[in-house]
Order: sequence, then structure tokens, then C-alpha cells
Amino acid sequence: MGMNKPHWRVEELKHLADDIAWLDAKDARCAYDLVGLYDSKTHLGLNTSTVNSLERLEFDDDVAAATEWLRLRLSSTQALVVVFGGNDCFRCSGAFFIENWQDIFVPSRDDAMIYSDESPVIVFYCHENEFELGQRIVFD
Repeated sequence: MGMNKPHWRVEELKHLADDIAWLDAKDARCAYDLVGLYDSKTHLGLNTSTVNSLERLEFDDDVAAATEWLRLRLSSTQALVVVFGGNDCFRCSGAFFIENWQDIFVPSRDDAMIYSDESPVIVFYCHENEFELGQRIVFD
């Protein structure tokens, strides 16, 4: 997705532009294809056949509890890729994601997948105030 073709999500998240880097079309497609390996085909969440050590948090409106849950499970020093769809993916620091996830997800209330290239961690965010986190089984 080139920045010369504004997408509604780029507009929605423009206040975060200093801390996120939108992926180009090729990299966004690769990220989307990758998370497709770990997305459940039977329910909203991670695929138990391709993700180990699943943990789930239903947090209602307790943003502080969800932030602390993420803080204990995600490395603030790793870069993360946030995938909304095949055209709208961005990279950000783990520290930024942990402290700003509510600003990333709440405006549109969409589901998303989050992963790191630096570790097997993968996260599913459900718009119904749930997180699922696990370790990707890496395929060669």
C-alpha cells in the first residue's frame, strides 16, 4: 500500500504516524499471508493446530488490565507487525504497541493479528475486547 494512495485506516491512524511505518503492498501481502497460517478457520482467534502455548484474556473495558497483560507477555524491544488485512499492515515497536494498542484498535473496532519477525510470538485482537497470544509453529 503506497502512501500516495491514502487508505481510510491510514487516515484514521494518522495521529500515530511518527511511531508506525505502513508496509508497502508487497510486504503487506506477505504479512497477511503469514498470519493466515495462524488464524483459526473455525472461530475468531488463533489456530490451535499452528499455535502453541495459547493464552486468552477477556478484558471487557479494563484497558489497564489488558495493557499489563500485554506488558508481561510482549517484549518492548521487539518490532511488531500489525495486520488488519491484505492492504493495511504496519510495523511499530513493541513498547509503542503495548502502551498504545487501545488507540490503534478502538477507533475502527476491527480484529487484527500482531506478530514479531524476531520471535514466534503471535497475538489475535478481537474487537469484542479479547486478546489471544501464543507461539507460532514455524514452517520452513
